[in-house]
Amino acid sequence: MKRRFFYIFSTLLVLHTGLFAAETEKAASKESALTEDEKFYGTELRSSKKVVHPPYEWGDCTVCHTDAKGEGGLVQDPPELCYMCHEPKDSKKFIHGPVAAGACTACHNPHESENSKLLVASSINELCTSCHQAKGEFLHTTTHIHPPVQDKCTNCHDPHTEDHLYQLKADRFMDLCVMCHVDKEVWTREVSVKHGALNRPRKCLECHDPHGSENPKFLIKETSKELCLTCHNQRLVTDEDGYKLTNMAKHLEENPDWHGPILWGDCAACHNPHGSNNLRMLKKPFPKKFYDKFDKDHYICFECHEPEKIQDEFTTTATNFRNGDKNMHFVHVNGKKGRTCRACHDFHGTKEYPHHLRKKTSFGKINFPIRYIETDTGGSCAPACHARRYYDRETPKVNLK
Repeated sequence: MKRRFFYIFSTLLVLHTGLFAAETEKAASKESALTEDEKFYGTELRSSKKVVHPPYEWGDCTVCHTDAKGEGGLVQDPPELCYMCHEPKDSKKFIHGPVAAGACTACHNPHESENSKLLVASSINELCTSCHQAKGEFLHTTTHIHPPVQDKCTNCHDPHTEDHLYQLKADRFMDLCVMCHVDKEVWTREVSVKHGALNRPRKCLECHDPHGSENPKFLIKETSKELCLTCHNQRLVTDEDGYKLTNMAKHLEENPDWHGPILWGDCAACHNPHGSNNLRMLKKPFPKKFYDKFDKDHYICFECHEPEKIQDEFTTTATNFRNGDKNMHFVHVNGKKGRTCRACHDFHGTKEYPHHLRKKTSFGKINFPIRYIETDTGGSCAPACHARRYYDRETPKVNLK
């Protein structure tokens, strides 16, 4: 009995193994039969069986041809022939070239196909790039491809006709983008400090390539700094308060000791390029005034810098700006009427002084020099708000005035 069971089990195992091997070989053969484009773009249009055009399936060739065998001429020239059954595909402002030329069969097989819609290619993108070859090369070689583009061109383009340029389903500069990026549409509309770039003619396309890019976020420049300086190479006026922004390209050229984010080429480390509810589109709050009560949560600076630089009244490690162990940042900043970081520091770049100290600072309508002098163990300054005062980390100074 055991031998009989073992014999049956062995036979079934051999049969199963053989079937599995055959299926594996069949799958491998099918995979090897795919074209390179099919492997790249996928075969999402492939049907489990042939898609047959109804007149061809009926066997009634006279619907389209002048004789019953389908060997004669067509009863009408395309696209009028196709429009005998199908709704016209050339009814809007912008018409795809093959449609305008009546070349329906450039994309559709009039009889049968393995693909949905009787298409002559196994994916939308393979079909589109058979003509738009530059875009095919782009899709194969570009590092960051916009997901809707990678999926299929018809996510954004109508293959027949549309009222927007390039047969896009909405205006290409912003309306099309916010069909998917709804959060950005809401954000840019509701924030109090808006980015002027969104009022420029190309809107989203001022910064992003809608198909893809070698750069993250599909940016048209390698870094956000390079991108920002394509506009911020002149004095610009803010929409919210009419403030004249510095010509940042010129400022950075003249002040080569750059703040870390500028060195990294990352303006977006501090600024939200889509707008913000904070001063100057900053990602986190920063005081608007020269004087303000210190609160580390009220300063974007402390996303990177340690708050102990300000909060510790006495220290020998948190900062070098100290007189002995007395923290001079604490003296200047950590009070009800503390001076904000901008009183002494430039957040983008400086030249004359270390630690990104400004050469001049503004107090009301006065623009006065800081007149900072550094020493090996400390330094001194003599701005308009007080006579020259000194600090030294090793030998504390006594300032009488």
